Amino acid sequence: MASGNVHTLITIVLTPLTTGAIWLFTNGDMATAAFVGAGCLSGIFISPDLDMEERTISESLLFRVSSLLGTLWMALWYPYAWLAKHRGVSHIPVLGTLTRLLYIGAIYLGIHFLLWYFFDLDMLSWLAARWQQGLFFATGLAVSDVGHWVLDGFRVHH
Repeated sequence: MASGNVHTLITIVLTPLTTGAIWLFTNGDMATAAFVGAGCLSGIFISPDLDMEERTISESLLFRVSSLLGTLWMALWYPYAWLAKHRGVSHIPVLGTLTRLLYIGAIYLGIHFLLWYFFDLDMLSWLAARWQQGLFFATGLAVSDVGHWVLDGFRVHH
């Protein structure tokens, strides 16, 4: 099994390769390639290893930027880590990606309803209008997750 540093490195390597492949596949659609690339690169922080209760490499990187940012990120993902078994569903390609995106989506919905109730702000319409970009982003994140899974030796615990 690879270390967190190796997982980060493979994501950094996969990002331009994936972005370039999408750019070629879409006949130069830079917007689509950028969203897929951003999703892939986000795999450094929205990693399958967020199911670990101890600090991950990505969380350590955030702590280097700001201890407040690192603390908030760890607090945000603590319930997920507490609920998920390491190398369980979070490490299954595509399914693990979806579980993390659904987790983020649930938090987004909670924030949306608070902002809607107190300030009449509608973040849901904004998000719904960008569903294609969200799908491209999720595709890139799934590519990063596959790289993570390969480095872990295709291991998943049930």
